[in-house]
Amino acid sequence: MQQAFPLMTKAKKILILFLVIVGIVSCRKNSGPSWDTQILAPLIKTTLSINNIVTGVNTVNNSDSSVTLVLHDSLYSLNLDSLLRIPDTTLANVYGDIPFPIAVSPGQSILPTGIDSVTNYHIGSANLTKAIIRSGYVKFKVKSTILAVTDFSYVVPSAKLNGQPLTIKLTVPAAVQNGNSRIKGVDSVILPLDNYNVDFTGPMHNAYNTIITRLTGILDPNAQNYTLNYLDSVIITATFYSIVPEYGQGYFGESKKTIGPSKSVFSLFNKITGGNLNLKNVNVNFTLENGFGVDGRLYIDSLISMNSRPGGINIPLTASIVHNAININRAQETAIPSSPVIPSVQRFSLNSSNSNIVQWMDNLPTAIDYKLQLTTDPLGNVSGNTDFAYYGYGIKTYFDISVPLYLAANNLTLEDTMPVSFATSSQAKQIKSGTFTLYASNLFPFSAGLQIYLLDNNMHVTDSILSPAQTIAAGIPNANGMVTTPDNSILTIPLDSYHANLLFTTKNIIVKAIFNTGCSTCIPVKYSKIYDTYQLNIKLIGNFDYQVKG
Repeated sequence: MQQAFPLMTKAKKILILFLVIVGIVSCRKNSGPSWDTQILAPLIKTTLSINNIVTGVNTVNNSDSSVTLVLHDSLYSLNLDSLLRIPDTTLANVYGDIPFPIAVSPGQSILPTGIDSVTNYHIGSANLTKAIIRSGYVKFKVKSTILAVTDFSYVVPSAKLNGQPLTIKLTVPAAVQNGNSRIKGVDSVILPLDNYNVDFTGPMHNAYNTIITRLTGILDPNAQNYTLNYLDSVIITATFYSIVPEYGQGYFGESKKTIGPSKSVFSLFNKITGGNLNLKNVNVNFTLENGFGVDGRLYIDSLISMNSRPGGINIPLTASIVHNAININRAQETAIPSSPVIPSVQRFSLNSSNSNIVQWMDNLPTAIDYKLQLTTDPLGNVSGNTDFAYYGYGIKTYFDISVPLYLAANNLTLEDTMPVSFATSSQAKQIKSGTFTLYASNLFPFSAGLQIYLLDNNMHVTDSILSPAQTIAAGIPNANGMVTTPDNSILTIPLDSYHANLLFTTKNIIVKAIFNTGCSTCIPVKYSKIYDTYQLNIKLIGNFDYQVKG
């Protein structure tokens, strides 16, 4: 819809000229004659087209130039971080309880060597064998009572970046007597884990959720000889946290999720505030797209068309996809880095013969209320730990909606709010009388009841221009049922000084149109096609008599 525009520049220039003359006259004497002048000015100019009936939708022109609405509307999606959660985990290495004094030379080991620590990483019911980390961190802390400078090397052989294992080297100052020492200068060291490949199969590559760590510690080469005793201990912790996987492989475990009741905003008919479209037909594909390498099962408890407008109702969808379990096939891997997944796609067609989808859509929903139950790996570990999942892929549910605009509108109500700037209050006070003339050129096969409301600064309606609402005649279809020549309507509305003052201080208006076409109560119903050339052009002209005083 085009924005209304203020008084024309030409009209303003005329008014300024008059005011200049008034100023000259007033400089010569205290009072003088007054005279009247007439100003004709456009106030509102707008065009209503198919875009004023629907929003957030593509329009497709059919071969006969009639219009079909095409909408892709997402309902629910399950992402990788919901399917596979890698929780924060702290791994601790504790060394102490030295049974007898041990003399250590500079550069000599102070910890048992040659033994890797094998740790089970707790990931719930999943059996993870491999992961690529998209983002995350590891935080190292060291607490030592050794009264000499020590050097530690912490290696995770099962986590590699560019073929090199995750490694951190730490120097720990000598502890004070009866105290502890920490990493030199800091309490902890934090490393990013982005893009690390992690092997969770353990040292023999036959396990899952298992990582390998290796810790070595030596007396610093520049230190003095030192004797370890029973009071000496070392505690090193590695905390892996905020892990977001880029890729995961294994068995992700059976997971049951109940989603909803939840609401998904449905914006297709946002500009419609009342009435009915009375659609002749609607085609909807309910689509399940699975980008995970896991099987799934979906159970739909309810899909409800919710109309939150005054007097609106809720209509549950009745179709075979409701109250019946739907098995979801797993995706396939391609080994192509730029496109690693071929999703499994299942479509369920909803039409007037197998559902109440026409009535469901004709309810002009503002939202879809849904309740779902989604189960992943419902059959257990049938893949032999070869489930997979990539970041950016998931299980998605959505509607592909095709609505041929072949309808019989019944009190179909459209509203649009727009800012305006007619004139100043001082100009309005000079108006003696006037009229509005509304010119309408209508190519729609609709008659339209039109009303224009004035709003105050709080966006509340203060008055209306048309009292009562005026009717614009429908365009007349030709022998082929298409309107090619618009019907032109001219409406004249008188304006008194009160409404003039109110109008010219108004900054926002609402244009409201109530459309009717065909005969929605006829049997059979008379439907009209909507073509891409259809539009309603409206222009509001103000013809004002001004009184200018000398």
